[in-house]
Amino acid sequence: MIENVSVCDLKMSKDLEEIENEIFTTAWPSETIKQKINNKEFKYWVYKKNDKLVAYLGVHFVNDLIEILGIGVIEEYRKNGIAGELMNELLDFFNKSSYLKIILEVRQSNDTAKNLYTKLGFNKISKRKNYYKNEDADIYLKEKVYV
Repeated sequence: MIENVSVCDLKMSKDLEEIENEIFTTAWPSETIKQKINNKEFKYWVYKKNDKLVAYLGVHFVNDLIEILGIGVIEEYRKNGIAGELMNELLDFFNKSSYLKIILEVRQSNDTAKNLYTKLGFNKISKRKNYYKNEDADIYLKEKVYV
């Protein structure tokens, strides 16, 4: 595991809620975050800098699929490769697991995220009309490749 990355536990739920509210206009409520942290169908990786939670990546496990629920880095720490480190942590987990696919939605206007996903081997497979308020979402998929 990357030095600054760890799996989120219930003690971090308040910090996770704060970062969600700082990054996203529609954040998960506190109780929902706690329920997900305690549920084996969900997993959150967090990134800390100087003991401060500055980024996270949340996923939902569904059958043979990992769905990325959200990835976010607070503004002052963006463009430092943190999202990439979190994604690499997920990909390491994915490659060692029995899951076959990772799927995610991203705002069509979020070129930075879309470039990262493409660089990491994700392919755009579809579009969801009006998934976000006043904006479509692109859907990206990564499938396990067996050699």
